[in-house]
Amino acid sequence: MPKCHLGITSVSFPSRSTKPTAVNLTTYAGESQDFMRTPFEQLIGQIEAGMLRVQVGKTFSLDEIVEARRCMEENKAGGKIVVVT
Repeated sequence: MPKCHLGITSVSFPSRSTKPTAVNLTTYAGESQDFMRTPFEQLIGQIEAGMLRVQVGKTFSLDEIVEARRCMEENKAGGKIVVVT
């Protein structure tokens, strides 16, 4: 049975097919220094080249930041939320 670890919480699903489709279970265990070393420019290059697909769910302007936050909290984006400045 696959397990997904959320910080100190462990959630078990009987199979991969029963994992909720609108929920992404993610964990990050590094320090801020590790995060800053992330190859951001390489990721941008991969996205631009079509090698890394990012599913954009909704796009908001900075004036709509409250609505964007609400969308995130209610898990209604259906993908990544983009805020354009």
